[in-house]
Amino acid sequence: MANYQSIKGFNIQSKSSDPVPFAQEIANNPYSGAWSSGGSMNTARQRMGGDGTQSALIVAGGTTPSPTDQKALAETYNGSSWTEVGDLNTGRTDLALAGTTTASLAADGSAATGVGNFVESWNGTSWTETTENNSARYQLAGFGIQTAMVIAGGLVPPFSALTEYWNGSSWTEVNDLNTARQGLTNGGTGVYTAGMVAGGRKAHPSDPGVETGDTEIWNATSWTEVNNLNEARQVGGLFGTSTSAIYGGGADAGTPGKAESWDGSSWTETSALTTARYNSSAGGTSNQSGIIAGGTPSGVTEEWSFSGLQPTDPAAGYTDSIVGDMYYNSTTGQFKAIKSGGAPIGSWSSGGAMNTARVFDATAQTGTNSAGQIAGGTYPGGGANTEQYDGTSWTEVNNLNTARFDIFGVGTQTSALAASGYTTDWVANTEKWNGTSWTEVNDVNQARKEGGSSGISNTSALIFGGEGTPSSTQYALTEKWNGTSWTEVGDLNAAIYGTSGGGTQTDAIRAGGVTSGSANPSATVETWDGTSWTETTNINTSRGYNAAVATGSTSAMIAGGTTNAGPSLSALTEAWNGSSWTEVSDLATARYKVNGAGTPLEALAIGGGPNTSGGTATEEWTAADFEIKTVTTS
Repeated sequence: MANYQSIKGFNIQSKSSDPVPFAQEIANNPYSGAWSSGGSMNTARQRMGGDGTQSALIVAGGTTPSPTDQKALAETYNGSSWTEVGDLNTGRTDLALAGTTTASLAADGSAATGVGNFVESWNGTSWTETTENNSARYQLAGFGIQTAMVIAGGLVPPFSALTEYWNGSSWTEVNDLNTARQGLTNGGTGVYTAGMVAGGRKAHPSDPGVETGDTEIWNATSWTEVNNLNEARQVGGLFGTSTSAIYGGGADAGTPGKAESWDGSSWTETSALTTARYNSSAGGTSNQSGIIAGGTPSGVTEEWSFSGLQPTDPAAGYTDSIVGDMYYNSTTGQFKAIKSGGAPIGSWSSGGAMNTARVFDATAQTGTNSAGQIAGGTYPGGGANTEQYDGTSWTEVNNLNTARFDIFGVGTQTSALAASGYTTDWVANTEKWNGTSWTEVNDVNQARKEGGSSGISNTSALIFGGEGTPSSTQYALTEKWNGTSWTEVGDLNAAIYGTSGGGTQTDAIRAGGVTSGSANPSATVETWDGTSWTETTNINTSRGYNAAVATGSTSAMIAGGTTNAGPSLSALTEAWNGSSWTEVSDLATARYKVNGAGTPLEALAIGGGPNTSGGTATEEWTAADFEIKTVTTS
């Protein structure tokens, strides 16, 4: 007889006492988290620019306590240690910096010659001077990426409310902050279409001003005042997004080590920094994961980890279980609130076998676990075969016009697109499916294979990453399809292939893959907002050539893949709720170069295999809705 875990994916805890009080304790402590020590910087300093994530931070400029000179030094952090990299061309303090450890932009600051509108671009190796912004200032805010950055506020002097936008080649003045101020954090809180500033020092009837808790949100057009920090402060560390952030430390505050968590509507006090400081740099993806480095009076590094709605006693003896309306994972020691987006309760089951075995990322479309489509694939030489799934069996329909494998594909059984791929050479062809047959339309701009795609029809698609010519080049390129032609839009933050993705043309996610020059797959994840890509929380297990399904950037699932160049095949499945990845029920068969179709609640894992000969296996994923609050058994 099957047990509840084999059917639903979780055990139901049996204990002599009512477990609900533990769930209540969790519910009463939604901001539990902790700071831990990270590696020490090579040169302890303060007043730097910085941006990135907990495991990939870059800082530049700043000054040491003695002597008080403007440094050009830059360092990167890999999650455990710091490495000195190429210096800025102009040493300075109080600059704004946005981007990643391989692609950043540093703007403005205070140099030995005075305040200047110095702008430099970082390519992972060196800094290059580029177009100056319109208004020189320091102690300003900055956020975005190397090719799309917003800077705001600062001290000219006097206090500034000016906001400028960088589009990769020029600066444009846009709408001002509501409150002019200096003492802002120096980078990394949001993207250029959705950013945040908080705290600072604003004008006061008697000079030199007064600290503020004012918080404002940027929507790509204008600033909106929202709820203030609980304690006014300036030059603290701020990281995250406009809907999920942490502000830690700060000067001229009653409690300089205080940290506050932002949930999109209000600030809540959370665990204080171990070492109180100000004039620090920060980076992070949300109020669940981040880092604060350097500052006054300390140059230490502290990493912030949100413990996932965890009770005070995580070792309470629970196995994987439902506790009230929470799911407890005994491996990680974390609770997830199912009612607010925890792991989907689901499992994989065997589906009908395809008529033609295939591998190498044949294109698969969105839909459900009873309405999938796949075309092309097989190895060597590519294939043109197209099949559709009705929830029970696969039926062959009309072939592609151009046989190939490693195709980018999106859409449904009645409206789909197959783009690029490979036969004996890279193919740029695009074909449109109308529910009956394929028609050749305009080619992609860059022929490539083994990339990710998202889209819902043959008139709206996005393709990204991949490998192409010349000489097996790996790409960060993103192209958008409007039903007629392809247009290059914002690049991924890093070139990658063997990756997968899903969502729509304006709201997508990319997870896993293989990076250039590396034999080991990647854990990186990026989300797309219709204009640019943003790095977010990594998957738990690095892998490439995995299946992915998504409804958008906040709801996705990946399955299978390879965890090294061997390959070592994986059956792991992970679900994404917009802030974290959770391991759920495994595939029955470990495989790579597998394809996904559907959503995180109704999905298919199609084809793939232990080798390049491919397979015909189909697995169906069925999950209960994320909104489940109770589980009843008899």
